[in-house]
Amino acid sequence: MPQCNASSSSSNSTCGNARGQRRDRLVIIGGGSAAFAAAVAGATTAGAHVTIVNGGLPMGGCCVNVGCIPSKFLVQAAHVTSPRNNVPPFHGLRDVGARVGDFAALTAQNRALVDGLRAEKYANVIADLDNVTYVEGVGRLARKEAGRLVVEVRSSHADVTPFEILPADRVILASGVRTSLPTQLAADLGKVEYLTNETAYFEPERPESLIVLGGGSVALEAAQMFARLGSKVTVLQRSEHVLSSLEHDIGGDLAEHFRAEGIDVEVGVDVTSVISGQHGVVVQGIKSAKKRTFTASKLFLAAGRRANTEHISDLPLELAGTPHGGFVVSKTLQTSIPEVYAAGDCVADSPQYVYTAAAEGQLAALNALGSLDGREPREMDYSVVPWVIFTSPAVAGVGLGLSEARAKGIDADASSLPLRLLPRAIVQQDARGFVTLIRDKSDDRIVGARVLAEEGGELVMEASLAVRYGIKAHDLAAMFHPYLTWNEAWKLAALGFSKDVKTLSCCAT
Repeated sequence: MPQCNASSSSSNSTCGNARGQRRDRLVIIGGGSAAFAAAVAGATTAGAHVTIVNGGLPMGGCCVNVGCIPSKFLVQAAHVTSPRNNVPPFHGLRDVGARVGDFAALTAQNRALVDGLRAEKYANVIADLDNVTYVEGVGRLARKEAGRLVVEVRSSHADVTPFEILPADRVILASGVRTSLPTQLAADLGKVEYLTNETAYFEPERPESLIVLGGGSVALEAAQMFARLGSKVTVLQRSEHVLSSLEHDIGGDLAEHFRAEGIDVEVGVDVTSVISGQHGVVVQGIKSAKKRTFTASKLFLAAGRRANTEHISDLPLELAGTPHGGFVVSKTLQTSIPEVYAAGDCVADSPQYVYTAAAEGQLAALNALGSLDGREPREMDYSVVPWVIFTSPAVAGVGLGLSEARAKGIDADASSLPLRLLPRAIVQQDARGFVTLIRDKSDDRIVGARVLAEEGGELVMEASLAVRYGIKAHDLAAMFHPYLTWNEAWKLAALGFSKDVKTLSCCAT
């Protein structure tokens, strides 16, 4: 049985098994997690003939190629060289970490990991589905054949004539996003070499110094990762604290932990120009009404993402009037064209996580194909979406923050537990951070949680279940939590709504 070539670079190749004869024809523009989840659902659950048209990132899209996988590989590698390893908190141990000696070997290993997972989790998944075809090329939505939808496939956007025209009963747009250029710097950046998440994780040489432009999750993970691998890193953030969409205590505390590792975090900086300098890049800006100049050998741009909506359709589609500019969809993921749905990071107001993208892709396929038979569509539910930022300490959360809950009219309060009061953090000698529970005081239900902790990503799921199933704070406090675990933090935080946990003896409630 023929295999789909995950690394194929030809512009007009097709891969997969022979096209089957199906009544319903689903064409998907894009090749990431949303596209593949849609393809599998459409082919296996709905029995449609599915064609994936991908002309952007390689098969698998952002996560496996330039996002989650390669970034977290380097984040994990950088843990080995953490300053906490150079000066361990345990007496009798010293100098157990070292800066990376062969950066090219590390990024080559990263590339091999990406290539292997692309084949395993994408190419091989559709190779045995005889009603799924993968076409490399750029797809463009059009109407022909008595008003019927088609997707025209070209080798590049510049080509006038498509090399294939795919009739479609339904279309799903899963075109992803790209790094956006700050408007005021677009002209400058056109003249300067810079790194993004699409290039930085595979550089053969470690930057001697690095300016990271941005203060969100991608920016902060990259900043700490490169700093721990030996680069001198400066973070420039326009807002008054990093992670500006979250509560100030999270971003403020995380920035202090970064500074303790030698990372220069500059907030409140309005960057005015970027130019090439003698030894790399020169960034100028204004902070507190004073001009500032920052220099480094490389620039990493992570100041936002913009949906890939250009050259997608000859037909007008409603787009959001936001910096992201994604496709506007209904709760059922239907666009302004009834036969066209959208899924993944290109959707306006989507959480933009790989796991929500996959869920959107699956639902979009089932709703799109179900509409052909008049079936009632299902709606996406984003009310309980856990998320993690893989810094050290990590940041994680689920549900509503305190200010968000109050803005929704909820009589909310919060209970925070500093990790210096958590036995596991004490014995692990890493009490950086806190956990916070947010509840509705009217009925004691947990409505949200926030975490700043080294094991934040592993902590967030208990809180997610509490939010999902409306668990009350006093019930969470009454549950047995094994001693000397990170999850005991939730019990102590829940107790904190009614008691001062500093006055409690070990394991007492």
